[in-house]
Amino acid sequence: MVSKLRALMEQNSIDWFIVYSNDPHLSEYTAECDRLRERISGFTGSAGTLLVSASEAYLWTDSRYYIQAADQLKGSGISLMKLQEPGVPSLSEYLGGHIWDGQVLAVDKKTISYDEYKSLCRVLPTSTEVVDGGKLLRQLCNIKRSFNDVNEVPREYRGKEIKEKIDDVRKRISGKIPNGVSYTYILSDLTSVMWMYDLRGNDIRHVPVAYSYTVINAYSAVLYISRKNLSDGAAAMLEEAGVTVKEYSQFYGGLSDIATDIVLADTYRNNALILEDIDAAGILQDVSDCEIIRKPVKSASEIKGMTEAHIKDAVTMIRFIKNVKQTARSGGLTNEYDIGNKLDESRLANGCCDMSFDTICAYGPNAAIVHYTAQSDTCAPVRSSGFLLVDSGGQYEYMGTTDITRTISLGELTQEEIRAYTTVLRANLRLMDMIFPEGCKGTLLDAAAEEVLWENGYYCGHGIGHGVGCYLSVHESEIRISRVAGKRECSFYPGVIVSDEPGVYVEGKLGVRLENLLLVTSAGQIDGHRMCRFTPLTLVPFDMEAVDRSMLTNKEREILAEYNRLIWEKVSPFLEKDEKDWLKENIDID
Repeated sequence: MVSKLRALMEQNSIDWFIVYSNDPHLSEYTAECDRLRERISGFTGSAGTLLVSASEAYLWTDSRYYIQAADQLKGSGISLMKLQEPGVPSLSEYLGGHIWDGQVLAVDKKTISYDEYKSLCRVLPTSTEVVDGGKLLRQLCNIKRSFNDVNEVPREYRGKEIKEKIDDVRKRISGKIPNGVSYTYILSDLTSVMWMYDLRGNDIRHVPVAYSYTVINAYSAVLYISRKNLSDGAAAMLEEAGVTVKEYSQFYGGLSDIATDIVLADTYRNNALILEDIDAAGILQDVSDCEIIRKPVKSASEIKGMTEAHIKDAVTMIRFIKNVKQTARSGGLTNEYDIGNKLDESRLANGCCDMSFDTICAYGPNAAIVHYTAQSDTCAPVRSSGFLLVDSGGQYEYMGTTDITRTISLGELTQEEIRAYTTVLRANLRLMDMIFPEGCKGTLLDAAAEEVLWENGYYCGHGIGHGVGCYLSVHESEIRISRVAGKRECSFYPGVIVSDEPGVYVEGKLGVRLENLLLVTSAGQIDGHRMCRFTPLTLVPFDMEAVDRSMLTNKEREILAEYNRLIWEKVSPFLEKDEKDWLKENIDID
């Protein structure tokens, strides 16, 4: 496919072509019609950027995909560029040093945020012509977008009514603009649009969203969506809320009709094709979506649904872990692919309507590949020793979204494996027990988990935590726990849900990750300052057969014991007798 792209570049006098991983909504997960970088490069990871010229081709990706990308790019003529590795330039740095005066660079402007697009243009010679290559890419790949049914969220799982949420948006905007100034607010993030209008769809695998945009001003709210796919209930709900519904295909044409003094939009969340002309007209005001749309702070109804979903998920996971460990003792385990599929089938049988992402089931050295995907023809056999890492989750219709990682011991372990597991467990427990000020951000919380990793000579290459949607995307990017602050990052308040997932990875040997989802709750006040703590939503035991108990502090033992008591209280009533017996035996650390 790279050679075909080069042929199109030559026909259209294009010197360089950047192919991004995004769809027009800059979604983390994308439908097949938007996986153009994957089709051209052969690299299947969710994050990566391809640069092609007449004689060169490079792919940039992050540490989650180094091993996978190196394998998939073999023989392609595409060189791997490891983001954030010493001596590796970023895409912008590379282009800034290699593009010539007067050359033509093509990008699909629908697949790059306006913030990133402006940064890219700043490093290019002023004589560089940047053209929109979207039509050429679609000519090359020729896949049409499909639209599926869109339904309303049942009242019992909603938060505020749509009218209230629209009014809240208008109130927050009024505090950011002068009195009497007319405005238009553009929102293109799919999960935010779905949350705003209490809708869910099925246009992207594992993420219950529908392709849509919304435009809100002081007097109207317009939703661009596939109207024929709206259920009768959804259409009636929108009409009652006073929302005007237009066809999804009309959105870009409608941008030229905006006639307000100011257009507010998040330059990090909206693509360049949406905002370039608006900015050129001098009416663009950059705002952060997470300051306007309060999606990360879950309502009481949403928390209730997420709690119910996690009880169901805990039952499935406890049964799965029990079965895997007992099968390992008899030597009857098969391979990563089959084991992962059995977990998926178990979730579906217990009320899950879809996975929240492709299940990661990785044995031994494969667990060091953070986003490993087992394939039926290349997966590893699973033996009765070492670790099996399983990172998985489910979408429970309208109730909630789960995400859990457990590393399961299958038999004899090495001292290195036990040390790594115990260290990761300690990191997980320390973060889960943290008390912190309301309104802080995730950079403050990161060291609670990472300090114990660093003390033991480990370095976790990925973030420690991410936000999670309520029957939406399993990765809610507005919330994070990381050493590195995000460009658009919300503060922590009661109602926020975040993952706690430290990990240790030794290439060619092992990987250990332990992940719970945590709900931010109130912890009272200290000297008049409101404080928060975490309450675990995930209620699945850790593997005490992999723990060196002598490494645990007394405090860590207390945290673990309290967590185990919570599991017993909340989950055991839903288990069969043999499952209860197994659970009781495996949460007793005394």
